[in-house]
This record gives sequence, C-alpha cells and structure tokens, in this order.
Amino acid sequence: MNKEARRSLMEWSPVSERMIIASFKTKIRNLTITQCYAPAEMTDKDMKENFYQQMHETITAVQKRDVIIVMGDRNAKIGSNNDGLEHVMDRHGMGNMIENGELLSELCASCDLIIGGTVFPHKTCHKVS
Repeated sequence: MNKEARRSLMEWSPVSERMIIASFKTKIRNLTITQCYAPAEMTDKDMKENFYQQMHETITAVQKRDVIIVMGDRNAKIGSNNDGLEHVMDRHGMGNMIENGELLSELCASCDLIIGGTVFPHKTCHKVS
C-alpha cells in the first residue's frame, strides 16, 4: 500500500483462510473491504453454504454507515435473468445462474448489496475472465 492508504487503514483482520476484512478512514465515511475467495462450484454444498454464512456474519458485523465493498473471486455465474432480484442485480450478467450464483445473490439480497458487474453494460469479452 502507498503511504496515504497505510495512514487511512484503521484495522484489518483475517476472517478465515478464504476471507480478510480491512477498514479504512475516508473523508466522508469509513470504507470496509472484504476480500474473499469462494469455494469452487464443484465443492461440497455444505462447505459453500458455510462460506456464505461466514460471509453474511462478517458483512452484517460491519457498521451500517460504512461503505462496504465485497471483492474477490466468488466463483459465481449469476446470468442475466434478474426476475425477483432487481434490487440486487441488473440484466447485464452473462449466461445462466449456477449454484454459486444463487448463493451470491441470496447473500447480496440479505445484506442489501448490489452486484456491481451487472449494473452497467460491458462488451462480452470484458464480462468473463
């Protein structure tokens, strides 16, 4: 991190081997970033559900007035069908939703988060990695 970022870092904490959280002081509000690496689609369903439960607990423990960014590799494909999920995602996803996508969208709905990659249109080559 550069000097300014180091000075604004309030605290950081490893949550698990798959997740870390860091809080930064900004001019307007505190910023909390959760960096995670979700289990792959082929992983046991219980392990994935435990990961998302831990993610939920981590996010809900953050102060409500903080800006929250959840980033990292969630191994989720959420697709473009947002029926019933309009408050969580827009229609700019790609393909069809998989199980990890369902878990991610449920997490976002329960924590009042938005899946940013679906809000703005992108070229197809920029939607996948």
